[in-house]
Amino acid sequence: MLQSTRDSFNVDYVEKLIYSGEEWANRVLGELVVFLESIAGELLIAYSGLGYPAATTLYWIITTFNPDKQPVVQDSDTIAFYRLVYRKRASILYFTTKPGDPALIRLGDTCRLTGGRLVIVSPPPPEILETMLRSTPLIKLPMVKSEVLAALYEIILSYKVGLRVYGGSGKRVERLRIFSKEGYSIITRELYEKYHSVIDSVRKMEQVVVTSTWFLEAPCYMIVKALRERGVRASYTPISLLEPCRGDNILLVSTSVEETVVREKRFKASITGANVLELTLNFDPLETPLYLGVLALMIKE
Repeated sequence: MLQSTRDSFNVDYVEKLIYSGEEWANRVLGELVVFLESIAGELLIAYSGLGYPAATTLYWIITTFNPDKQPVVQDSDTIAFYRLVYRKRASILYFTTKPGDPALIRLGDTCRLTGGRLVIVSPPPPEILETMLRSTPLIKLPMVKSEVLAALYEIILSYKVGLRVYGGSGKRVERLRIFSKEGYSIITRELYEKYHSVIDSVRKMEQVVVTSTWFLEAPCYMIVKALRERGVRASYTPISLLEPCRGDNILLVSTSVEETVVREKRFKASITGANVLELTLNFDPLETPLYLGVLALMIKE
């Protein structure tokens, strides 16, 4: 186990994990590109477990660069029970970090009944489940030891495929594509240096409430999961519903463009006597979920 986020050996270890995820994403990228480029109509992006961050990462890339497209992103059971029954030949991309989740079977069964086209991104499922899904395209993650790491690998894939298929052209997307090609493992050490004080502080807490806007909600659940695996009683509350109380420990996660919201909540927390830690990422907002996934991995390790 890692003892301190400032230990250079530990930084190297996390860097190698991320690099392995990038190599895997580059290997499987083509199959997903072919599927997405074949879709003429609506794309339904489903998720279960910590597949949520990868699903919303792709959603934000599509809606940012292609505002005329309106993908749907929801948990897999909502799509199975309420979306697919009203659609014929729907196209569904499903991210999950829980390969044994019965939700996968429910979604697969509904797709067969409605003629939906389904592609699954998942850690290797149990043999019996894989047999049941033998006719469904399955992009398997490598065997990894934690759900947080699996979620990060899926975000990397989602980000790469989103920029490839939906990015279009322009200076902003070209810069993001260059960063994607260079790889994200190279920024690991910079992230450690910039945020180690917050990471060290939150890892030592007994209880913490993680909060953000909806834009960062999904990767914040990775932080919650990482903290819980370290024995911290962590929970998530949307910032719009946050009501700070005296004695609360709050981790306020944001992008630099959300300063107005952060300032307002910081002021309310100071009045009530809550303790606020801020994790503000000053990157392109579309990169932020990926880097929060890296920080969650640092917290876990």
